Formats: sequence, C-alpha cells, structure tokens
Amino acid sequence: MKNYTFFKGNIVDAQVDAIVLPANPELKEGRGTSEAIFEAAGRRQLTKACNKIGHCDLGFSVPTLGYNLNAKYIIHTVAPRWIDGEHNEYDLLATAYASAIELAEVMECSSIAFPLLSAGNNGYEIKLAVEIAIKSIEQYACKCLQSIMIVLHDQQAIEMVEKKGHEVSLLVRNLDKDIEALEKKKKRDEVLQKAKEVAAEQLKAGLEWIAVKENRDKLISFGQMVWKIVQTIK
Repeated sequence: MKNYTFFKGNIVDAQVDAIVLPANPELKEGRGTSEAIFEAAGRRQLTKACNKIGHCDLGFSVPTLGYNLNAKYIIHTVAPRWIDGEHNEYDLLATAYASAIELAEVMECSSIAFPLLSAGNNGYEIKLAVEIAIKSIEQYACKCLQSIMIVLHDQQAIEMVEKKGHEVSLLVRNLDKDIEALEKKKKRDEVLQKAKEVAAEQLKAGLEWIAVKENRDKLISFGQMVWKIVQTIK
C-alpha cells in the first residue's frame, strides 16, 4: 500500500471511513488520543459499545460505530507497550497495524486514519514507531482501502517523517462538511434504520473475521515479516 499521507492535527477531524483508536485490552477509555476520540464520538454510547465487546487481545483490533464522528467506524487497536525489546514488541506493533487495516478491508472502508501507534505513553522510541508504521502500511496488500492517513502531533515524529522525504500536511477541521452534516441531520431519521442495518452487518463481518484463529495467525506472520524488513534497513 503506497497511497498513504502524513498530517499534523487532531485525528477526530479526519474525514475518513474509519479512525483508529489506540485501545487497552479492556477497551476502556484511556488518555490522549483515546480520550479525544471517546469525547468526540460520544462517551456514553461508545463506552456502552466497548463494554458489550468486552475485550481485545494485544496486537489485534475490534470495530465499533463512529457515532458522532465524521468517520463511520472506530477501529479499536490494542498496540503494545515497550518493555525491553524481548517481548515481541516489534512483531506485535506491526500486527496491530495489520489487524486494523484488515478490519477496514473486511468492512469495505476506502479510507482510514491512524495515530502513530505505541509512541508516547506506550514507550516506543519515536524513530522505531515511525519505521514500523511505514513498513507495516507499505507491505500490506489492500483491496478496498484507497488511502491511509497517519496523523501526528509530536514534533519529533513530524521532523523524522520529513527527514525521510514525506510531506506532513496540516489537518484542519472541514467546516463546510460540518455544516453539511447538520443540514443532513434533519433528514437522517428517514434513512437511519437502513444505515444501522448495513453498519451492523459490516461490524459483524469484522468481528467474525478477527475471531477466526487462521486469520489471527496470518496477522502475526505479517508482523514477523515486517520486523525482518525493518531490521534490514537499520
């Protein structure tokens, strides 16, 4: 997948089909990006949906609706914390990216926005987090996804990405789309039930896909492959 772009800003402003939330295994609201997404999506309804799912394994993802976000879906991805480099931290981070991308594919999303997973509070060095993010996305063979957005807020990460030759654009809130959304809200009730049915089927497909051991094993193998590639370019 080569069609990815970098932005600086607030990920909740991304105009995409799916936004990735850096989650904990219990799918509880966290700090930073997690808190911002819960607030923007609607804390009560998103918490209820997460409680219903209950748990997600380390390195994997589960989907919910996007609720009040511009995005249709939120993909909750449990990215690893850095321990000592001896606990599969490299493979798990690549697997986390792959699981989010695969869920977006299963749910027929054409666009997705990632934060820089495992950087910051999770303790990964910025350089390593950037390298694994880029290689994970580049190596994944997407079918439905046409664009992947990586949203940065750390200045060190921005400078590192720019040194690699990538342009970092400013992600701004699209007020025209907000106004359009408010106008459409008046007519939303007419199509809401149908939209819920379609979204429910896509969410069901995503959850069923990640529950299959064969699919999970495929993601783990992908993570191992990505890390071998990262090692060759150090």
